[in-house]
Amino acid sequence: MSKQTAKRRLFKFLVNRYQQEKVGEREKHLFNAWYDSLDRRINIEAADNVERRSRSWQKIQDAIGEEENLIETERSRFVAFKPWIGRVAALLLATIGFFYWSIQQELEQTQENVSMPAYRIFTTGIGERKVINLPDGSEVTLNARTTLRVDENAYGRSAREVELLTGEAFFDVAKDSSRAFIVQAGRLQTTVLGTSFNIQTYAEMEEQVISVYTGRVQVLRGDSNLGTLEKGQRIRFEKQYANSSTEEFDTRQVYSWTSGKLVLQDAGFAELALAVKNTYGVTLVADNDRIARQQYTLPIRKSVPLGECLEALQSMHHNKIRKEGERVILY
Repeated sequence: MSKQTAKRRLFKFLVNRYQQEKVGEREKHLFNAWYDSLDRRINIEAADNVERRSRSWQKIQDAIGEEENLIETERSRFVAFKPWIGRVAALLLATIGFFYWSIQQELEQTQENVSMPAYRIFTTGIGERKVINLPDGSEVTLNARTTLRVDENAYGRSAREVELLTGEAFFDVAKDSSRAFIVQAGRLQTTVLGTSFNIQTYAEMEEQVISVYTGRVQVLRGDSNLGTLEKGQRIRFEKQYANSSTEEFDTRQVYSWTSGKLVLQDAGFAELALAVKNTYGVTLVADNDRIARQQYTLPIRKSVPLGECLEALQSMHHNKIRKEGERVILY
């Protein structure tokens, strides 16, 4: 640090001490010495130096006086506003207390009318099926790799609502004309009063399929009614393009999976691959478009070893098979 810089810092320190009225006799002497050295360096006449130092000192004193007046003014204002501050604070506390009490009353009233969701999740793994018995007597059979969610607090109050998050489920719904049975699956909502139907909504499939076995069901997509289905009818909903179509089907064919005796009848490759994935846990891949367009008719059962199933696929269209880890490729 240069001597000049040190002197500047000393000067600032002394000025601050003067402003805070903490300067002593020794510091006054140093302050005056600073001016003396400054005056000698810039070669100012002694008389001018005295006058200039006097003016500088007066400016410092004036600044200190102004600061003291400002502080005193602020103190006076604060004292004058003290009664108002107390009143405003009291009013503010009263207002906050009132709103807090009102909110508490609304929350207590809401909690009496609405229960918090209590979700129960039902899942199945590869090659697994599970039967779920709901409180109203309805029965749900879950296919492999399926997830069903039920809000146990809300179920059956005004409606009987469940969510099929992924997979496939067969619903045998107990009749109740006062409470509709609603299944939310992807973008589709299926509503019934008492019937049996199947919903397939696997993530890897390009479409959702809703099939009716008994009774009637209504299928909605938002506010749009996609149709009312009766026994032996189903809707295919294309996920990507949001198109739907209705067709007839053999109720014995699709229902077979619930008993573990799935029989594919003129199934496309995607349906075949899904059945193999659900039963054996391997991914079936078509190596070319020719194989992807082929149709397959065969039973898929867990009791039949994977090797025998693949041999049947290979001989059906004279395809070849190679394995790559968990993938089985037809070519």
